[in-house]
Amino acid sequence: MKRQPDFSTTSRAARTPSWERVALLACAVAALFAMALALRAREEARAAAARLADVSREVAAAAARRQALEALVLFAGGQALLAEDAPPARIVADVAAVLPADVRLDRLAIDYPRGGALELMVVARDAEAWDLLLERLERAPHFREVEPGPEARAAEVRSLVRARWAPVSP
Repeated sequence: MKRQPDFSTTSRAARTPSWERVALLACAVAALFAMALALRAREEARAAAARLADVSREVAAAAARRQALEALVLFAGGQALLAEDAPPARIVADVAAVLPADVRLDRLAIDYPRGGALELMVVARDAEAWDLLLERLERAPHFREVEPGPEARAAEVRSLVRARWAPVSP
């Protein structure tokens, strides 16, 4: 017996094959996974943009600081305008430049918080060398407020000299 086609008016539920359901489910899972990845990438992009903005602000601040320091150096003729900015080697070189040959520096203290206040413990071979040191300190453009301390004059002159180092104004 042969089966005859059914031409009745009632419809039967069409069954989709199981492999098509599996494929549809796989596509839905893939779409959800892609959406999750896209959202994650968007959040990472926002975080990267925020980090970039922070770094850009830091770079701009550093560039402004560099520009200000360059202007400061140009204005001062290559020297720092503040004693607090001067490296110790610069101050020591300025002290060495005014020391006569017969005067020895035993100790040098630099007080940066007090605006470059100096304490020099010096030993001069004789009173003449001591007087020459004081004269040079008074005339030197980098030293202000030179105050000689008490002197011990035996064969040589030992004393503490207080002064303030200041950069030369252009």
